[in-house]
Amino acid sequence: MQWNGIKVHIVVLALLVGLGCLWGGQWAFKRFNYERPLARVLSENKDIASYSIVSEGPEPEVEVTLKQVDSLQDTYRNIQQSVDSAVSGKTVKITVKDNRDQVLDNVYRDARLAAYEALDRGNYLEMGGYIQRRASGEGARARVSLDGERLYIQMDHGDKYLYEIIPRTGGAEDSASDSGGGRAS
Repeated sequence: MQWNGIKVHIVVLALLVGLGCLWGGQWAFKRFNYERPLARVLSENKDIASYSIVSEGPEPEVEVTLKQVDSLQDTYRNIQQSVDSAVSGKTVKITVKDNRDQVLDNVYRDARLAAYEALDRGNYLEMGGYIQRRASGEGARARVSLDGERLYIQMDHGDKYLYEIIPRTGGAEDSASDSGGGRAS
């Protein structure tokens, strides 16, 4: 079939081949530039029980389920450095999942207000003491630490554990405090 001297089926075929090449190139770029390197560094980390790489959307996301660790802050920093070195320059959101129970969830629900107050007012020692006393009252143990970018809340109750990572800049919408873990990037 021709239209004004142009073979339509050839144009359509060329367009489909071109779109297929673009899609295939994008897939290969994602696969080889960050999915495989991320999978390699995440599988080598002994503190990660499982992980998944979500590549839909504007920025890739890594969901890691941690084992019970001694220092959430050190573990998170180690994971972040590994991810940054694997993708060199690409921003990757890291979501930390945990293994919480109802006791830990209730303690965190009460402690969250103190955490956000400390982020606003700077009374970190008071907040840390409150969270530790609240957890101890429920038979759990809590550790709170912070660095220049994040506040780390780590609690354990028997073989269950809760990890929350709250960015020190921004509001409550920056933290994923749903059951299952904290989010940070």
